[in-house]
Amino acid sequence: MRKLQVLSLLLIMLFTLTACQNGLLNAEQQSVDKIVLYQMESFGQVKENTNYEITDKQTIKLFATAISRANKVSGIADVVDPNFKVEFGEKEFYMWVSANHGSVMDEADTHTLYTLEQKDAEQLYSFLSSENLLD
Repeated sequence: MRKLQVLSLLLIMLFTLTACQNGLLNAEQQSVDKIVLYQMESFGQVKENTNYEITDKQTIKLFATAISRANKVSGIADVVDPNFKVEFGEKEFYMWVSANHGSVMDEADTHTLYTLEQKDAEQLYSFLSSENLLD
C-alpha cells in the first residue's frame, strides 16, 4: 500500500513538472556549453559585431529556465523588432526584454509568441544591463 502511495505521488510530481515546460527547449538543448546573443537591427538582421558568447553555467541556466517557463500567447504574433537573437545550440530564438517584461519567439515559428514570467524577465534584464547589452 505504501509503495502505491509513493508511486502515485511521483507520477503527480512528474506530471506537474512536465506541465510547466512549453517544449521550446528539450533537456539536451538546455544543457549546452555555450549560448550566443546577438543584438538585432530588425527581424532577420543582426547588428554587426554584436555577438556575445555566454559560457557561464548559471547564466545559461537563467536563459534556459526563462525560455522553458515562458507562457504561450494565444493568437498570431504581431510584434516590434526584437532586442536579441539567442542561439541555444541548434535552436534560435528572438527575445524582447525590458525591466519587468519579456517575450521570446522560436525563430522557426514566428507566428507564436511566449511571454516570460516577470521574475525571469527581471533577472534577464539585470544580467543584460550589467553586461551593457541593452540600448
